[in-house]
Amino acid sequence: MYKSKEKIIDFLENFELGKIPESVILEAKRAVLDTMGCMIAGIDTPLGEGLHKLSHRFEDKNGVTVLGRETPIIPFMAAMCNSYMANAHDADDGHRRSRLHAGGIIIPAALAVAEETRSTGKAFLEAVIIGFELGHRAGMVTTTWETYHGSAMGSTFGAAATAGRLLGLSSKQIINAMGIAEMQAPNCMLMGWIESKSIPMVKEGMGWSAASGIMSAYMAQSGITGTLTLFKSDEKIGEIEKLGENFEISHRYFKPHPGCRWTHVPLQTLQALMADKMITPEDVEKITVRTLTKAANLDVPNPSTMEDAQYSIPFVIAAALVDGEFGPDQMTFEKLHDPRILAVAKKVCIEAAPEFDKFFPELIKNQVLVTTNQGDLFSAESKKVKGDVDFPLSDREIKNKFTWLSRNRLDKGQAQSIIDDIWSLEKQPDINQLLASFQAMTNK
Repeated sequence: MYKSKEKIIDFLENFELGKIPESVILEAKRAVLDTMGCMIAGIDTPLGEGLHKLSHRFEDKNGVTVLGRETPIIPFMAAMCNSYMANAHDADDGHRRSRLHAGGIIIPAALAVAEETRSTGKAFLEAVIIGFELGHRAGMVTTTWETYHGSAMGSTFGAAATAGRLLGLSSKQIINAMGIAEMQAPNCMLMGWIESKSIPMVKEGMGWSAASGIMSAYMAQSGITGTLTLFKSDEKIGEIEKLGENFEISHRYFKPHPGCRWTHVPLQTLQALMADKMITPEDVEKITVRTLTKAANLDVPNPSTMEDAQYSIPFVIAAALVDGEFGPDQMTFEKLHDPRILAVAKKVCIEAAPEFDKFFPELIKNQVLVTTNQGDLFSAESKKVKGDVDFPLSDREIKNKFTWLSRNRLDKGQAQSIIDDIWSLEKQPDINQLLASFQAMTNK
């Protein structure tokens, strides 16, 4: 048996919520709240509407919850729907080294299987943390600068481990489930559709990653075998040497805005520069953004879909400058055709800066230059980015983000009730009680 398998088995067999730092448990709760806010925001998007239509094919009276839909469906398809909705606004969390948005995959998978098995809140949290730790490490060894798989591949391993834990599989069976996941994880070549400047609704294959992870655990439970080779080499074994000691769930970022993280860096840099120099949108003649070579593909000034808007630096910058914020309200059909936003977006020029590539993934370096109508030229380079590990969103900001994302479905009292429940998850005797309350409030 490979040393990596022995390490994973030791981690799984000794993992218990009472043995890990409170800070790690808090990070898991923050991730759950953030992801569920993103899921609610995704209900009323074109993607959410399409998923609800699709879900009719999989109705099952003994099934589990799809947010915003009264009739339950089979668990692995419910996880798929909820996962895609979690990523609909691209506001879900991320992790630099693995390049994964694991929360939008691990948590919907955990919710589906926890509801199916009537798990406790404590068991749910344990499974979520296990999924993050193994999923992020899988992402670290499958994704490189040259081969960018997106979230789907690495996170499937985490979803399989999460589902296996909640199904009560043995550690060896969970290893087997991860081996099955190795054969059927989605292989999303992310840069292909970014370079084509046509962003799919199912970007990064996240929903199918959640579904595939659960199915891998089901298959392992049924005696079907797989072979986990992901961490076979000495170099890749190194990624799991500190499994259970160095918790990768604590090294994620949370987004203060929807949209691709690559758009947030120039947005925040520009906002700080304009505030410092007291520049108004009306003063701007031209905005130049110098960024990573891959991020320079995010240059379409007039996106035609919500997904295209999430991957457009000119649109994100322009909408934020015109409206004073960039959130779900800026990703609507009306905003995509707002002449004020489009006029500013046309003033934004994106340039590739290869010298910045060497700093990635630890940093997303950007330089923003603003030329005013008066002929002044101001510039600034990105520093700390709000939401990153070294400049994190506070608990209050995470809670405010949830309230903000869910406001079309929940009033403030309902939002606070859910926040309180998630903050006390380890005390919940049955995750189904939380989900029933959650579903009752989110259904219109």
